[in-house]
Amino acid sequence: MKPTLIYAYDPLCGWCYGFHPLMEKLAVRFGDDLEIEVVAGGLAIGDNAQTIAEGFDYIPKASKQVESVTGVSFGEPFYLIAEEGSYFYDSEASCIAQTVINELALEHALTFAGMMQDAIFKFGKSLNEWETFSELYAELSVDISDAKKLFDSESIKQKTYQGFEWCRKAGASAFPTLLLKIGDDFGVMSRGFRPFDTLESHLHHLLNNIKKISIEENK
Repeated sequence: MKPTLIYAYDPLCGWCYGFHPLMEKLAVRFGDDLEIEVVAGGLAIGDNAQTIAEGFDYIPKASKQVESVTGVSFGEPFYLIAEEGSYFYDSEASCIAQTVINELALEHALTFAGMMQDAIFKFGKSLNEWETFSELYAELSVDISDAKKLFDSESIKQKTYQGFEWCRKAGASAFPTLLLKIGDDFGVMSRGFRPFDTLESHLHHLLNNIKKISIEENK
């Protein structure tokens, strides 16, 4: 059984937007050695969900920092809604949308995460609206009727919130977080943004050690 690299992120996390291209590179680089799993972490849920003006007025400045460090670009439409301030920053719907794709088309989980973040951070689309997710599902040839039924179900909401709790217990206290799972055991590999070369080297070292241990155990 392959180890699993778990990507804990939130669709509304700007640093995750900056990290996504690196995550895609890791998935390609280690695709033969790892399974990839995506878990939505619930950055702005419940009382933490507020308008940008009320609770997230630092976003325009922080987004410039993300651009400087990671090389990604936030679109002008996003800067407009961030500066206007009335957009309600609530992770619930987008995290549920991620859980839906995990259930219906797991092979597209990482791609969908990036598509959602492009939708808001490049194009300024709302991640509180079903129509945004519907367009993205259609691009991935996911059955819209099946997706809507699941999206509206209580069971998928519960599963999404279980994912939030799992992230907290697993140590994914900030996003993005990478965790490595081997069998029933898992641990945090990195928290926050890290350069690709650092992550690649660390993961390569970990996987080599896992292979050595496996060889010794099978002697």
